[in-house]
Amino acid sequence: MSHFIHKKCYILLGSLVLVSGLCALFYFTAPRTRYEAAAMTENSEILNNPYCGFYHLYGYLLSEEGRKPARQWCENMLANDSQSILLLQINLRHYSNKSISSSALDQLDTILSIFSGADRQLIVRFLYDWDGNALQTEPASQDQILSHMKQVAPVVNRFSSHVFLLQGIFTGNCGEMNQTHYGDREHLSLFMETLASVTSPDIFLSVRTPQHLRTITGTRTPLDSSQAYTGTLPARLGLYNDGMLGDAYDCGTYDDTPFAGTGDPAEKGTRSEEIQFQNQLCLYVPNGGEAVLDNPYNDLDRAIQDLRQMHVSYLSADHEASVLDKWKASQYQGTSGDPFDGNSGYDYIAAHLGYRYVVRDSWVTGTKGFRPRPILHITLENTGFSPAYRPFDTKIFLQNTDSGEKISLPADFDNRTLLPDKPQTLSLPIDIKSVPEGTWQLSLSMTDRSTGISIQFANGGQSSEEEVVCGQISIQ
Repeated sequence: MSHFIHKKCYILLGSLVLVSGLCALFYFTAPRTRYEAAAMTENSEILNNPYCGFYHLYGYLLSEEGRKPARQWCENMLANDSQSILLLQINLRHYSNKSISSSALDQLDTILSIFSGADRQLIVRFLYDWDGNALQTEPASQDQILSHMKQVAPVVNRFSSHVFLLQGIFTGNCGEMNQTHYGDREHLSLFMETLASVTSPDIFLSVRTPQHLRTITGTRTPLDSSQAYTGTLPARLGLYNDGMLGDAYDCGTYDDTPFAGTGDPAEKGTRSEEIQFQNQLCLYVPNGGEAVLDNPYNDLDRAIQDLRQMHVSYLSADHEASVLDKWKASQYQGTSGDPFDGNSGYDYIAAHLGYRYVVRDSWVTGTKGFRPRPILHITLENTGFSPAYRPFDTKIFLQNTDSGEKISLPADFDNRTLLPDKPQTLSLPIDIKSVPEGTWQLSLSMTDRSTGISIQFANGGQSSEEEVVCGQISIQ
């Protein structure tokens, strides 16, 4: 009996030794990680990112001249413009009573091809008038305008990667949908629905006022996240305001009386009501235009407040000089630690038009225990006036500090959900078994899916044109 007990003890002891040995072996052979985050700070650089910023306006009159003048015109424009975004106004008045010729469509193709090839993002406005005479220059027939939409659409669609949005429905003085034969509810809806049906769903559309937009969508309720980015007309329809900050009514954009209780979507609201409408709508569709007429509504502090609430992503660098000069002469007063404190108001606005991504912090969890499963966490903030409205591809890079070997890890993240002043934390599991031993520099990058352009971050010395360094991870 005693011999049997001793034998059991020996077996139990041996088992314990074996288990202890296996545990020790696993402990000493299991990969171990250590992460050291970089100190992240925001700079005051004006980034040159796609789809946002100050833009220059260029007008071209389609005619029977052929491709060569169009090519020369584009090359002259590009030689003097370093902005990533620009506005093309294409005048169709030579074709008000007939179809657009193949020669004119070739010119349009040449223009869009050259600007797209130079990686410019394009706002395009088709119109019949530059001089306030739309009633005389517009086609006499609605069918002629609808035909023109269908003619230019295939050309525009070929460059949908770089054509960001179309402004207006071809009508009105300077293409602003006013003083036109076609300003009633039926024509607004017909023209916009036709334009939407013939153009790529990747291209945003826009109208001059919130009133126009509500007339077309038939509701006072602004677009929400459940409808956004679905390719439908309401999900594509934004605003362009060429009377922005011009007075209490933005030069006829708003009214002096509040919304009535009738619920009529075609009614105008007061400035505060309409800005609140834009504050919700333009989280999902673009808004931009021209700041005009030096007045208290475009004094720097008030302008910044309204531009942020309206989520403005693009503004004219040509209109209006008196307003732009006022911003350049003004000094932005920020809170303690604000990188823009003391900068000119113009530079502050230029840096915040559209989206502005900053990496705030990074850390790694899940590094302890017998089976470590590290998860990288990166907190991102958008300090710009608006979201980005097109999707970017997000990647994490690990680069060995000795050999230079680089490993790419895709990240499942929809950048369009990164709304202004609402930080998000991106979490990504790291399969350390697939990463060799060593010290690796960890960085984050985003690339515009449509154009392939790298997105710049506002992270001081940690950020390059292609990626931002978040820290170092050591694997043993």
